[in-house]
Amino acid sequence: MHIQARPILRFPIYIDEEKHRLVISDDASTIQFDGIAPGSTAELLVQLTGRLSVKELADRVSFDPDQLLKILTVLEDHHLVTENEPTIYTGAQISGLLSNFYSEWNSTLFSGALWASLAEGRASERVVDGWLIESYHFIRGANARLGYAAANATDRRVQRIFAKHYVEEYDHYKFFAESLKRRKIDSETVDRLGPLPSTRAVINMARHAARTDCLCYAACSGLLESTGSDASRARAFYASVSQHYDKDKTDFVAPMLKHIDLDEGFEHGNVMRDVFEPIPVITASRASQILDAVTLFKDTLRMWFEDIERFYFWNAPFDNRSIRRSYRPAFQYKEEV
Repeated sequence: MHIQARPILRFPIYIDEEKHRLVISDDASTIQFDGIAPGSTAELLVQLTGRLSVKELADRVSFDPDQLLKILTVLEDHHLVTENEPTIYTGAQISGLLSNFYSEWNSTLFSGALWASLAEGRASERVVDGWLIESYHFIRGANARLGYAAANATDRRVQRIFAKHYVEEYDHYKFFAESLKRRKIDSETVDRLGPLPSTRAVINMARHAARTDCLCYAACSGLLESTGSDASRARAFYASVSQHYDKDKTDFVAPMLKHIDLDEGFEHGNVMRDVFEPIPVITASRASQILDAVTLFKDTLRMWFEDIERFYFWNAPFDNRSIRRSYRPAFQYKEEV
């Protein structure tokens, strides 16, 4: 970093203004600024838009230029700040960036308490049932998000990709309905009671992305599909779940394994790349919007996973008559022919 550089904050990033210091982080790095007034540093970060040089920034926020360069160099070393960001990107560049984020995020998302407890056999039976119930609701929610995304896409090429994905995905909830049936959970009762608010939040976040920009939706959908694109890892997870929780030999994981096979055959893990890579130009502002949307979507997924474990841990065991008796949201899926 040099005095004439025009630094810009990289996306996505989190800023936490504590009482005596400022904390900046992404999913890989966390930096704490001690000995500098949090408000002053926060004001500096607001100015990191690529329009001002380091010298101009020092004048604007009343920082010593040498001290400012040290701060920016630390941020640059942690890949939180870049110099002279391009004004345009190619779709292939955004696709590569998203793929890198997906890899990092999936490691974090699926190392959480819910997934670790399921894989290691530490989750209660009711948490297993809750995970299945909310997964069923989410997969059924393809009818609320994928068709909507296709309808809202303004790019006809992207619209065709979304429509094809929808046709291939709309009835996959039946695999999870069969898994529920084998666990002796009535899917009609599950439909009547509806999903957790956080399950609906994930679906609604995807719908919001589709309203914002078809590329925002493609990025969010790509994150979802990336979670299942490593079929061998998914099969190993289901094998662990079966080993720990299928004492009655119902083979309740078999339908979900069929779902993995089907998605793998349809190559849904390639949809994000199919959307982005032919695009010759994406402006920096649009790229930022895309990354903002998918980062928020990632955070919503994380909270969803935490909510499943928290809710089903504290509620009574399930049966066909009393599943989630304490919570009855007025929500049902309606499918149109």
